Amino acid sequence: MESTVRRQLASWEIHGFRTMEDLDFGNIMEEARARWLRPNEIHAILWNYKYFSINVKPVILPKSGTIVLFDRKMLRNFRKDGHNWKKKKDGKTVKEAHEHLKVGNEERIHVYYAHGEDKPTFVRRCYWLLDKYATKVYRNHNPLI
Repeated sequence: MESTVRRQLASWEIHGFRTMEDLDFGNIMEEARARWLRPNEIHAILWNYKYFSINVKPVILPKSGTIVLFDRKMLRNFRKDGHNWKKKKDGKTVKEAHEHLKVGNEERIHVYYAHGEDKPTFVRRCYWLLDKYATKVYRNHNPLI
């Protein structure tokens, strides 16, 4: 019973994956080469980041379908991946579209898109949990607050 509790994923009641076996990350990585991840899959991965390897350096020229996990607060230059992204009218900054994704009935994930300059069908998507939920996670795990 104790080993089952340790393997249970955090926030499973929201994203629907109780265990790593339910999430089946290997299969998700394979499918990610041909499809976008669903919001509940993204939510499960971000809430349970401790089960995955986190990159400490930006990945240079990642191929289409590559999923890279990193701490955006520790790695400030995560957007510098070597690809040529479409720029704003000023010609300097990358043109990005920002949105929120819902998991269940609430917006829980921030996502932004950037399109390739050379190949407009090439798109980068970056996700992170909305701060109000990240704060709740911290408070739920630290009873001293």
